[in-house]
Amino acid sequence: MALLPAVGRKRGGRTRRALYLIFGILWLGVVLHLFPVYWMLISSIEGNVQNFSHPVSFWPHPALPQVYGVLLRGASELLPLPMLVYLRNSAVLAVGVMCTQIPISIFGAYAISRLHSRRWARLLFLFIIGTMMIPSEVTLIPSYLILKNFPFPANTHLPHVDFLNTLWAVILPSMAWAWAVLIFKGWFDSIPRETMEAARVDGAGEGRILWNIVLPLSLPVIAFIAYQTFSSVWDSFTWPLIVLQNVHTWPLSVALNNAQSSLVASPSGPQPLSSGILGWNGVMAMAVLQSIPVFVMFILFREQIVRGVKITGLNA
Repeated sequence: MALLPAVGRKRGGRTRRALYLIFGILWLGVVLHLFPVYWMLISSIEGNVQNFSHPVSFWPHPALPQVYGVLLRGASELLPLPMLVYLRNSAVLAVGVMCTQIPISIFGAYAISRLHSRRWARLLFLFIIGTMMIPSEVTLIPSYLILKNFPFPANTHLPHVDFLNTLWAVILPSMAWAWAVLIFKGWFDSIPRETMEAARVDGAGEGRILWNIVLPLSLPVIAFIAYQTFSSVWDSFTWPLIVLQNVHTWPLSVALNNAQSSLVASPSGPQPLSSGILGWNGVMAMAVLQSIPVFVMFILFREQIVRGVKITGLNA
């Protein structure tokens, strides 16, 4: 869809000048948005010297794409383990949370929308909304203690499980997301009740109605929530940094922070590593690899995601 109709584009004078001004502002926004991505890409294949050269170079010379191979093949000065280990951990966390959070959110939203009485549905809905008003920083210590002494919130002589330094420490607290329940409930409320009543008359139970009627109609919303869940878990940093102290369980976001810290620890400021090919170019290469899965997810499901954004906006 054009920004302005064809009739407006053909007119001269103020309309044409306004159109050029709008286009110019939009293209400026695009350039400013993409420039950091471009700078990250060229910095990842530059040498350590070129990263700190003056004047600044906007094209790598010479290019060193082997930086990515060094990171992926094995341990280096930047990473104690091969980068594939951290990519695997991030993938397990993102997919694990996505595969548990979406069904739980769907069941909870469907129960509130269709199964409970109006009074209980309202109370449950207000309770879920209330949890969204609590800052995440407030729950850090209680969540940490529960995971350390699961299922108890404090140290006890009773049998308990310590989930710290395991991937479950990230997956378990993220299995329920109030925002996802809110979005799903809004969509389920918009589905005509007559459709479900007709299925009940034909003898279908609630499980079959949910599987055969509700879920096929909810694919755009499911895709939208899946993308939001994947991207938020993949890029999460604070909570994994707290509960995953073992280097073998780090996701890529924590490993990237550790690599950056190893470069800025020098009293004289950020310095390239004294040996090997890796330095700030390695950190930038890790940042590129960190951003690729989220971008690929958006490309693969962009149509469903855009439809989901429109639907959730209309039903918010």
